[in-house]
Amino acid sequence: MNNLVDTARNPWDGSWDVVVVGNGLAGSAAALFAAKRGLKVAVVGTGSQLPLSSGLFDLAGMVPGDKAYSTDPWQTVETLVASEPDHPYGKIGREAIGQSFQEFLGLLEAEGLGYQLCESNARVVTSVGTIKASYALPETMAAGATAFEKRDKTLIVGIRGLKGFQANQVAQSAAPAWPGISSVEIAPEGLGRPGDIYPEALARELDLPAGRDRLVQAIRPHLDGHKAVGLPPIFGMERSRETLVHLEDALGVPCFEIPGMPPTAAGVRLREALDRAFSRYGVATFVGGRVTTVSEGEDGFSVTATLRGEARTVFARRMILATGRFMGGGLAGDRHRVTEPLLDLYVTQPASRDLWHRCDLFHSDGHAVNRAGVTADSAMRPLDKEGNPVSQNLFVAGSILAHQDWKREKSGAGISIATAFRAAESCGV
Repeated sequence: MNNLVDTARNPWDGSWDVVVVGNGLAGSAAALFAAKRGLKVAVVGTGSQLPLSSGLFDLAGMVPGDKAYSTDPWQTVETLVASEPDHPYGKIGREAIGQSFQEFLGLLEAEGLGYQLCESNARVVTSVGTIKASYALPETMAAGATAFEKRDKTLIVGIRGLKGFQANQVAQSAAPAWPGISSVEIAPEGLGRPGDIYPEALARELDLPAGRDRLVQAIRPHLDGHKAVGLPPIFGMERSRETLVHLEDALGVPCFEIPGMPPTAAGVRLREALDRAFSRYGVATFVGGRVTTVSEGEDGFSVTATLRGEARTVFARRMILATGRFMGGGLAGDRHRVTEPLLDLYVTQPASRDLWHRCDLFHSDGHAVNRAGVTADSAMRPLDKEGNPVSQNLFVAGSILAHQDWKREKSGAGISIATAFRAAESCGV
């Protein structure tokens, strides 16, 4: 798949300034940061898991060992770095982390996908009724954080037949923390197809005013003094902002989406916005297959990817590796050690297999293997066993990096965006 406009010659001929291996959040952000700086960028690798994401962007939600979300994400960042100086955030610094979020959210805003940054970690209710904290919320979810903070009388609306969302479960599970919450299930006439309904399909129906009107007509009889309305993530796919405004104007109360089970309309929205930005900045993509070979020569890197029998080789002066951790194939583990399979980079890890895990699966400090990964310098160049850069033209970004446990820290998006920002900056030097 090639997003670059066709030219008289094969658009893949010649060389590129940067090739990004990986198409998740870190790889996509790195590609756009680099392209925005005037570099010619190509992205290769397996398909993206972003459609499975909630759409929320965390910065830092807790320190390993804590059992509750923190209020101040920046204080949490400082605590993480103080306890682990080699943490990726320690290589970036607060100012650059803040710049990376501002620039990335600006790229999404230009594609019609708005986000709201929060001074403190905002609390949002999830599709299973738990309360989650996050630093940057899609604008379609922001009113939910406000309603929870005020404990407003709020109606959670379910759609009969919709997969992956039960309004009564949300309300019952969240009720101890949110006394003013209640639920209703509706069956809007003419909205959705008979039988099972999927959030993505329903969201595309709400891109049209007629679909929104049908939803409003079904909700209005149940308002009964409620000050906010929460719904599954169905606020349109390409016109989520228009959908949000339409619903709020018609119902006369703030409306919000609730982060859903994967795949989610919010995740698909994010992926599609990034793909539109790729087209805007001329980023070429060859994704969905597998990178088979990478080699470095005097002029840079040669990267070959294969998809359904078709091979594409990209030549670039510099390379950013953003292949993720175990699920993404960026790291691999056997009974003895953790490896980086594509370039055989040095992986920082526990001294023996016996030290990978604690006896308690749910230990609040986490497991040592989750902190394994590639160590980088402040320019995001990977380091060898002696602490020297492997190459002056190779950079890494995202969860492949060592000295962090993004799942426990609730820092995944922040690490991806900030390290992608630094890697792209380094490519432009």
